[in-house]
Amino acid sequence: MATDPTHHDKIRERFTETADVFARTVRRTRIEESQQLAEQATAGLAHPEKLLAIDLACGPGTFTRPLAARVHHAIGADLTPAMVEKARAEAARDGIANIEFVCADIYALPFADGAAGIVSCGYAFHHMTDPPRALAEMARVLHPGGRLAIIDIIVPEGCDGDFQNNVERVRDPSHTNTQSAANFHAMLRDLGLRVVSEHSHATWHDFDVWMGNAGKAPGDPVYAQTRAMMESHIGNDTSGFHPRRSDSEKVPSGLEFMHTVLLLVAEKPR
Repeated sequence: MATDPTHHDKIRERFTETADVFARTVRRTRIEESQQLAEQATAGLAHPEKLLAIDLACGPGTFTRPLAARVHHAIGADLTPAMVEKARAEAARDGIANIEFVCADIYALPFADGAAGIVSCGYAFHHMTDPPRALAEMARVLHPGGRLAIIDIIVPEGCDGDFQNNVERVRDPSHTNTQSAANFHAMLRDLGLRVVSEHSHATWHDFDVWMGNAGKAPGDPVYAQTRAMMESHIGNDTSGFHPRRSDSEKVPSGLEFMHTVLLLVAEKPR
């Protein structure tokens, strides 16, 4: 299947326009998740300090940096040049010597078969048009006995995935489909990978911060449409968002909702 250049353009446009605000937010909100992914990906591995880790859809290096602290060398790869530039600048500022960042297409990675001991991807599968193909590329560049780590939002079992995806696509046209845990397990199984750890948790968001990450503020028609859709499920939610009104100072918008986040680590057979 050929890469969809139109959708790639949507991703680059979205993350170029929002590079600064997105980087500021994820640096603050994904610290614990990034440490957890690095810990789970390396847990039980013999001599992780000798390994190469490749972090795909790396953005500003949120998940690349904790991996770099545990391995010999880490490479962050992203489709959007603005994100790669930001990641490089921040790593250089902090004096991280064993890290580099490159532009790359996740469907055609510029790495040799079996090059890496760890391959990770954070919060990107819901932007992909062909998740199985991306996973196959991740598995290709992973050496036997290596670890593949994924963290992403999921649609919880029994929830209305159609509604959830409609809301996400109105907010951000680069969104494709939020996967379920069962879908991730099936894709990994089809590649012959064995799940070695799994963890899910809820992450609550202030609506305005979430919309701001997509470049949408109050007064924007997309903001209004997305908020109306979210508010329509208050008190009668089937989507898994569990939207609710809040008067907390931590929720300036007065509206918060949750994402269910899944962290999966799988191993490639020797």
